[in-house]
Amino acid sequence: MPTVPPRTVATPAPPASSALGHALLIAGDRWNLQIVRAVFDGAERFAHLRDELGISDAVLSQRLGRLIDDGILDTHPYSTAPPRNDYRLTELGDDLWLVFVALWNWDRHWAPWAPDRPVTQLHHRACGYVIAPVFGCGGCQAIGVTARDVRTEVDAPLLVDVADRRSRRTAKSDATGMDSSSVLADRWSTLLLAAALEGNRRFGDFQGRLGPISPVTLTDRLAYFVDNGMLVRTPIVDGARRQEYRTTPKSLDFFPVFAALNAWAARHLAEDGRSGLTIVHNTGGHLLEPRYTCNACNAALHRTDTEFRRPTQRGEQRN
Repeated sequence: MPTVPPRTVATPAPPASSALGHALLIAGDRWNLQIVRAVFDGAERFAHLRDELGISDAVLSQRLGRLIDDGILDTHPYSTAPPRNDYRLTELGDDLWLVFVALWNWDRHWAPWAPDRPVTQLHHRACGYVIAPVFGCGGCQAIGVTARDVRTEVDAPLLVDVADRRSRRTAKSDATGMDSSSVLADRWSTLLLAAALEGNRRFGDFQGRLGPISPVTLTDRLAYFVDNGMLVRTPIVDGARRQEYRTTPKSLDFFPVFAALNAWAARHLAEDGRSGLTIVHNTGGHLLEPRYTCNACNAALHRTDTEFRRPTQRGEQRN
């Protein structure tokens, strides 16, 4: 009797991660954010970055290498003996400007005490005012767009390779105060908030969206956001023991950060121009095109016509 070969069951390939997942991995690191922010402010040399950020040589070298590998920074030699480099933003890195405006704007409202960065003001050269930028849609010129004015369509998993060392936490959660860097301080927190802004509310929904996150880790991150006012627990049915997690004004105000990062990911990290998360502006039913406008002159803001300044500088007008 012929031997029947054992049946081989094909193991399904893991789902491809999204461009947004890759972008969140880059952004979900406190040192990455601080280094890129410092380079935006003009600190381009290793010693300048180390001294300004208070970071060790080893950690700074590691993060600079990652940012170069990710195409955010590149090197420009300024000395050959000994060899020394400036670290400058690439076109891809420079295009993160809108994300940093969104982060700064959120801190201005929700973490004005933030101890790890100087107090800055955004100056619009075109009109001469110190401004409070207003988020909107460049596709229809609408201003004051919020998370309530859009709907999302999920096209691909958020997660990137779970073995990536950047999945480890990079900052200790501290319920005594949360700034934008601590929101993005570790990958799971970043992805959890992204999932919440997509409309996920129940524990099982978050598990399904985030894939390999452990129940313990998910419980920890949900508690962290509840303690810091980013989420609130509510009964699924009045009087029921089961609960769900709803967004708050504090978390909804973080929407421009994700919208800007999502658009950046679609432009630079996706071969097909799709980030994995489609954000549709309900007014007109078109894709949201994140932008900021000046609250003084209503002009669209661009990197080339704006500048972050310390408040000690004189001569600017205030609005």
